[in-house]
Amino acid sequence: MPTANTVVTAVRFAEGLRYDEFLSRAVINRDRFEQYYRSSPLSGEDFAFFKKAAAAPDGMANILALGEAWCGDVYRELPTVARIAESTGVNLRIFLRDENPDIMDEFLSHGGKARAIPVFVFYTRDLQYITHYIERPASAQAEIDAILDQVRSKFGQPASATFTNLPEEARQEVIASILPRFTEWQKDSIKEMRALLARALNLSND
Repeated sequence: MPTANTVVTAVRFAEGLRYDEFLSRAVINRDRFEQYYRSSPLSGEDFAFFKKAAAAPDGMANILALGEAWCGDVYRELPTVARIAESTGVNLRIFLRDENPDIMDEFLSHGGKARAIPVFVFYTRDLQYITHYIERPASAQAEIDAILDQVRSKFGQPASATFTNLPEEARQEVIASILPRFTEWQKDSIKEMRALLARALNLSND
């Protein structure tokens, strides 16, 4: 959560990339961003809720996103947030994590130890913090943990092995197992963002 001396000022926020600018700078996965933009499972009820959140007194008017184009969680989730911003007239600005460590460090996860992305921070019109969402839904994390356990066991890897230090064949098996789950995880991310905003803005979540 940002502190009283947050670095996210109006001037700094305006320096962020628009979604099309972010895509134009992406050297990898542009096709995946386009794919998940087209297939985002936002429903009519979802669009209605986010429009209500934007219209509320001191409701969401600005969204700050932290991400990198190489990250699977980013190319799965950022297109949905771009569509939310477009449908509500909310101002979305994207900051590359590795070029903006000071902003990233206001939204660390895992007990302040991880610079997990994406991060979506919802602000009022005058950039007062409302709430924020980090990385992936709880359902996705539970499934990923279970898949990693299975793959570690299959390839004889220690329980401490992370995705990045698994053998290449094991990493590819993890990827093949999680990709079919992306649409469901998108739906769960939308549910979690709705719940966060409903709670922060005292709105009914319907």
